[in-house]
Amino acid sequence: MKTTQLAAVLAIAETTFCAGKTQPPVKATVIICLQSDPHFQFGIRPLASAMFGNIGVRIDWRELDSCPEGVGAIRVSASYNSRGSHKLQTLAYAQPFGDSIVVFPDRINELNRAGGPSVLAHVLVHEIAHMLEGIPRHSSSGIMKERWNDHDYQEMRRKPLHFAPDDIELIYSGLKARQSRIAGTLAPGNIAGH
Repeated sequence: MKTTQLAAVLAIAETTFCAGKTQPPVKATVIICLQSDPHFQFGIRPLASAMFGNIGVRIDWRELDSCPEGVGAIRVSASYNSRGSHKLQTLAYAQPFGDSIVVFPDRINELNRAGGPSVLAHVLVHEIAHMLEGIPRHSSSGIMKERWNDHDYQEMRRKPLHFAPDDIELIYSGLKARQSRIAGTLAPGNIAGH
C-alpha cells in the first residue's frame, strides 16, 4: 500500500472513530517523540491521540531524532531485547520522574495475535499516562489497570478503554507539576552561565 493511500485510510479511520463523539476542549498539549520503528507507524498515533483527546489532552507527535529539548517532551523507544532486566510479562515501562518510555513490540505482538494497532496504542497511552501522572500507580479498571485480562483485550479491539476519573485528575495535576518543573529549569537564574 502506498504511503498516501495508507495516510488516507488512517485519516478515515480516525474520523470514523471520533464521529459522533464530542471531545472536550484541549486543556493541555504534550509532546511525544517516537523512535522511528515500523510498529509505531500503523494507526498507533491516531488511536492514542483520540484516547487522550477524550480527556482534553492533545498529543503533539514528533520523531525522536528531532525531539525538542527543555520543553518536557516524553521520549518513546522500542526494545527487542526480551531477555532484558524487565519481567517477560512487562509490555513497556515508564520512568515517571524521567522523560522516557521503553516499549517491547515483540511481546505486544505475541499477545496481540489478531493484529491491529489497538493493544500497542493502549500500552503507549498507559505509559504516557504514568509519565503525566508522575506517580507509579494503577487503577482497578480501564487504561491504567495494572494487568489487563482477556476481557480487557477483547474490549480494546472493539473500542478504547477509558481513563478512570481519578486518573484524569492525576493527569491534570501531574501536568501542572511538570509545567512548574519545566518553568523552574528555564528560569533565568537556572540557566547555565547566568
